[in-house]
Amino acid sequence: MTLPRIHAIEIHEQRWCPASLRDTATDYLQFVSNLTGAFSPIAPRLRDALARSGEKQVIDLCSGGGGPWLGLLPEFEVGAAPARVTLTDRYPNREACTRAVCESGGRIGFEAEPVEAMRVPVRLRGFRTLFAAFHHFRPADARAILADAAARGQPIAIFEATERRVTGLLGMIFLVPLATLFVMPFVRPFRLSRLVWTYLVPLAPLVIGFDGFVSCLRTYSSEELEGLTAGLGGEHYRWEIGVERGGPVGIPFAIGGPSGAVDSPAQGRQTSR
Repeated sequence: MTLPRIHAIEIHEQRWCPASLRDTATDYLQFVSNLTGAFSPIAPRLRDALARSGEKQVIDLCSGGGGPWLGLLPEFEVGAAPARVTLTDRYPNREACTRAVCESGGRIGFEAEPVEAMRVPVRLRGFRTLFAAFHHFRPADARAILADAAARGQPIAIFEATERRVTGLLGMIFLVPLATLFVMPFVRPFRLSRLVWTYLVPLAPLVIGFDGFVSCLRTYSSEELEGLTAGLGGEHYRWEIGVERGGPVGIPFAIGGPSGAVDSPAQGRQTSR
């Protein structure tokens, strides 16, 4: 059952949230994403879209602690391998991104200065991606992100890791706080502040669980993504929208690009314009 969309706040994205607590949350999300291969089911779709676009540079928006790119990069070693992935964020997690640069052997870089997803600097050209971040934006701002890419003729792909379903909400309430307690000691690079926020002042499990619950409520449905992309880019820009069902959790997605850059055989549930 799909629930109504509610745009409540997520604690870690608020200006008043301590930077070390925000980094603890994004470090955890990045670690779990790579550990579980949460976005592996969409790798073939993204690889094909990247190949068709002809782009060799990926601009990852709202990267948080580095996103899933360290885990996804092996999927691109054959065929459409991007020459470089650039991580960006409004609140850059510099330590985590520096680690991603080192572990990727230079295939990942990052912008140390804040980057707004709605107003990507002109110098950052390439195939734009957003993983588990699009739901952070209200409809007007979400459309502005898509419109900025379409207006500049840049391909863009958004992928979520949540849906507005009761099962997802229950998991966030009961499973995620417990998982945080078990997983946090293994997250690297080691930070004392991360352990403080998890065990001494145990706000991290509560914040991560609460924000995950809110993320489910804020995630856009395929029908809503259809509305957000309607008319963007004109006849020379096409959109592919749907939900990838290759894993335990559905991955809502929207991929846009110049005509011919997103056309592909049907996979999962999708619509194309």
